Amino acid sequence: MSTADHHLDGNAFAAVLGEILACEPTTAERICQSCRARHRTGEHLAYGGAGLVLRCPSCGDVAARVVQLPRAQVVEFRGTWVFETATAP
Repeated sequence: MSTADHHLDGNAFAAVLGEILACEPTTAERICQSCRARHRTGEHLAYGGAGLVLRCPSCGDVAARVVQLPRAQVVEFRGTWVFETATAP
């Protein structure tokens, strides 16, 4: 069996992403891809400019970037992010 036999379309991923991003963002944790430190989003350092850049408080590496375009926001995440969402009992 090939991997094509096990795929869904991107709408399945989009639905899960919508649920994940509905959580409290300041408590999401991130593991830095450079120094492996683990910090909550609210502990990171944010810098403004042409967009918003979030940096690791331990090593200063880029954690995320957000750019506002006329009709969209572009978000880039780096490292491993842990978003905790409430689950139904």
